[in-house]
Amino acid sequence: RHWLNITITFINDMMDSSPSTATNSNSSGDSIVAEGNKRVLSIQSHVVSGYVGNKAAVFPLQLLGYDVDVINSVQFSNHTGYPFGWEGKVLDGSMLGTLVDGMENNGLLSHDGGGGIGNILTGYIGSESFLRAVVSVVNKLKGYNSECRYVCDPVLGDMGKFYVPEGLVDIYKKDV
Repeated sequence: RHWLNITITFINDMMDSSPSTATNSNSSGDSIVAEGNKRVLSIQSHVVSGYVGNKAAVFPLQLLGYDVDVINSVQFSNHTGYPFGWEGKVLDGSMLGTLVDGMENNGLLSHDGGGGIGNILTGYIGSESFLRAVVSVVNKLKGYNSECRYVCDPVLGDMGKFYVPEGLVDIYKKDV
C-alpha cells in the first residue's frame, strides 16, 4: 500500500504540473500526461514475490500513459521485511552509471535524441555507492532537462528497524 500511495502521489503531481500541454487522455477524455513529462526513469527495487518497488509503480504509470524506463536497484526474492530474510543481489553504483551511460550513448536521455526523461522516481536503494550514483544521475538528467522532476521515497525501514545500510541516512540528508 505504501508504494501505491507514493505512485498515486507522483501521478497526481505530474497531472497537476502542466495541464495546458497534455497530449494523452484516459477513457473519459481527461488529460493525463504533460508533453514534456511523458517519460519516467524509475529506479527502485525488484522482488520476485510480492508487489513493491518497480513491480508496484510501473504498471499504474503505464496505464496512465507514461513511458517508464526501469532500473532495478536490487533483485531480491522478496521484500526485506520478511522474518527469515531474503536472497538476491544489490546493484552497485558503477553498474547504475554503466546503464545510464548506455542510455546516454544512444540519445535516450535527451529530448534531441527523441526521448527525454521528464521525471525520476526512486525508492528502495540497497547500497551507499548506488545512492551516490543516483545523485549523479539526477544531476545529469537535470542537465538535459532543467524541469525534470525528482520524486524520492527514501525507503529506510519500518517499526524501528532499518531495511537498508544505516549509512544511507547521511547521504539522503546531505546530498539528496
